[in-house]
Amino acid sequence: MVSEELVLSGVLSVSLLVLFAKILAGMFSRIGVPAVLGELFAGIVFGPYALGSLIVISGHKLIEISEVVLVFSQIGAILILFTAGLEMTFAEFRAAGLRSFIVGGLGVAIPFFSGYYLTLSLGYPFPAALIVGAALTATSIAITVKVLEELGHLNDPDAKIMVNAAVVDDVLGLAVLSVIVSVIENGAIPHLSEVAIKLATILALWFTLLVGVVFTVPRFLRLLPKWRVEGTEEAAATVTCFGSASLALVLGLSPIVGAYAAGMALAGSHTLTTIRKYIEKINLIFSPIFFAVIGASLNLTSLTSEVLILLAALFLIAVLSKLGGCGLPAAVLTKSRKSGWKIGVGMTSRGEVGLVIGGLGLTAGVIGQDVYAALVGTVILTTILSPILLKSAYKNPQSTSSKPQH
Repeated sequence: MVSEELVLSGVLSVSLLVLFAKILAGMFSRIGVPAVLGELFAGIVFGPYALGSLIVISGHKLIEISEVVLVFSQIGAILILFTAGLEMTFAEFRAAGLRSFIVGGLGVAIPFFSGYYLTLSLGYPFPAALIVGAALTATSIAITVKVLEELGHLNDPDAKIMVNAAVVDDVLGLAVLSVIVSVIENGAIPHLSEVAIKLATILALWFTLLVGVVFTVPRFLRLLPKWRVEGTEEAAATVTCFGSASLALVLGLSPIVGAYAAGMALAGSHTLTTIRKYIEKINLIFSPIFFAVIGASLNLTSLTSEVLILLAALFLIAVLSKLGGCGLPAAVLTKSRKSGWKIGVGMTSRGEVGLVIGGLGLTAGVIGQDVYAALVGTVILTTILSPILLKSAYKNPQSTSSKPQH
């Protein structure tokens, strides 16, 4: 049983991390840098490996990553993916089209194998190479959508391919993660056919879960107005989110996959506005604590020359693999190099899923602080670079002249 002292210490750490995360997020936003980076840096600067270690109370550091803090962080990861699911209805997912599936599929395969073989070539072990490859697969939907929305091009054909492909590669990336977790737990390298079967099984289970949740939950929500009690919709959304996450775990999938399915199920609900407002309020606490804990887990003393070399190599591979895996196919499919460039740079940013995978690898002992530091650095650098390149691509008159004016 967790002691009262540990609980209070954990809650204090969470409260301080959220406060510092919000302050730095606001500072970063003012200079045009994504707020999520401020939350990440808050953990790095004020975490137990930095300023958080300077004050000790009753034998506990002012900020430390305990079991209680990790629980808050895990809830944050689930809610982040649930929020992402709320942005895409099942009908929109089905209508993503062949182009988006091709771009999204290659946007997973090429970064994965590029990161995997690069890590192996640098002398790192097989499990670490798997985690690195998986962490490089998923595009940050939130960052891409936010930039497109700010530019007023969210409904452009290129933007739709981008967003739908990002959804596809998130799903495939999470499926790859589930395969990797299974491989690491079994401790053996499977045959290619076994991997294919495992991946197909996971996708089938996820699709079954998605369809089940999508067709069941909305029918249940239609009954809620009969109770007419304040907070009923919010409570139902909470149960749907964590119930789906638990069901995914029972099926052998990652809980965040279930949370994403739950969000997609509620995306077309008549209570969507209410649920969004509710989740936005909850995420004021849980979203920043997740990113702050990710940052707080980074030991800056691990940034040796070897780690910096790995970081530089991973950053280069992260950018080139998305440009090649997403940009080139998009250019062929749209018959436009400009469209291919936009889609390629728009898919470059890594975000929450990459951090989730890196964090899971670190807490499971599969990767060390060196690889983790390189992954976090790669996420940070691509998150900064992608919005800059995407804004430049859309602000270039030559690249937008063929698009309808809004």
